[in-house]
Amino acid sequence: MNKKYPKDPAFAVAPSKFNMWLFMLASSMLFAAVVSAFIVHHPDAEKKDAWTAFDLPIYFLYSMFVVVASSITIYYAFKMAKKDEISANKWLNGITLLLGILFCISQYMGWNQLVTLGLTFVNSRPEDISASYVYVITALHVVHVLGGIVLLSICWIQSLRLNVHKKNLTLMSITHTYWHFVGLLWILLYLFLYFAK
Repeated sequence: MNKKYPKDPAFAVAPSKFNMWLFMLASSMLFAAVVSAFIVHHPDAEKKDAWTAFDLPIYFLYSMFVVVASSITIYYAFKMAKKDEISANKWLNGITLLLGILFCISQYMGWNQLVTLGLTFVNSRPEDISASYVYVITALHVVHVLGGIVLLSICWIQSLRLNVHKKNLTLMSITHTYWHFVGLLWILLYLFLYFAK
C-alpha cells in the first residue's frame, strides 16, 4: 500500500532558488573550462616568446574593492529585510545597484587600458593569446554581473514598492546569494589572472 507522506517544510526549496543554484553550478563549470584552457595554453619557459606577460590593469584591482563593498551592502540589505527595516533595505539595495554599475565601468576602463598597451582581443601575432584570455574571462564575468544588475534592479524596485520584507524574502534571498557568487567569482578570477600571468 502506497502512503503519501507530507513534505517536510525544512527541506522545501523554492523552484526559483533551485534554478539559481543550477545556474551558478553551470557558470562555475564554464569558468573552470576557460581557466583550464588558459592553463593548458600557458607556455613553459622555452616558449615564453609566444606568450606576452603583462601587468593587469589597475582598474581590475579597483573593481575587486568595489565587489567587496557591494557584498557588504547586499549582506546588510538582506539582513535589514529580515528585520523589516524596509527603509534601510531600500537604500542598501540602491547602493549595491550603483556599485554593480561602477564595477562594470571599472572593467570597461580596464579594457581601455589594455588597448592602450597594444593588447587587443585579436593580436597581431596569432600565437600570442594571453591578452585574449583576459578579455574572454573578464567579459564572461561582466555578463554574469549584468545578470546580477538586472536582479538588483528588480529587487530595488520591489523594495521601493515595499514588497521586500521578512514575509517576502525569496527575491531578496536569490539576489543576495547570486551577488555574493559573482563577487567571490571575480576575486578568484582576479587572483588567478594576477598570479598566472
